[in-house]
Amino acid sequence: MNTKEDINVDEIFQKIENYFGFIPKIFQVLAENPATLKAYYEKVEAINNNDSLSPLTKELVAIGAASTIGAEHCLLTHLKVAKAFGATHDQLLLAILMGALIAETDALAKSLRVYEDFKE
Repeated sequence: MNTKEDINVDEIFQKIENYFGFIPKIFQVLAENPATLKAYYEKVEAINNNDSLSPLTKELVAIGAASTIGAEHCLLTHLKVAKAFGATHDQLLLAILMGALIAETDALAKSLRVYEDFKE
């Protein structure tokens, strides 16, 4: 098991800053428990290193997901990264609109099922 001494938080932070351009708050707080920071970062790194989707496409997916769940800080972070990867404003807006559409569709699907059951 990793101890605090085994985990180089500065090295992890450097990798995070290289990708995001800054250290998002979630990583700053997780650094209070270096083992948790390392585990979470390794998951992020594994996903980011998967080349099944381009880096920009992954960021657009993250933007849509953040929009869907209303994760304002995640949305801003991934907008910045996507822009750095060359996203256009049209692409950024479409990713947000797609996420919002899914959120709306989910709300309708749930609500209309209740409504249909109520009518019976």
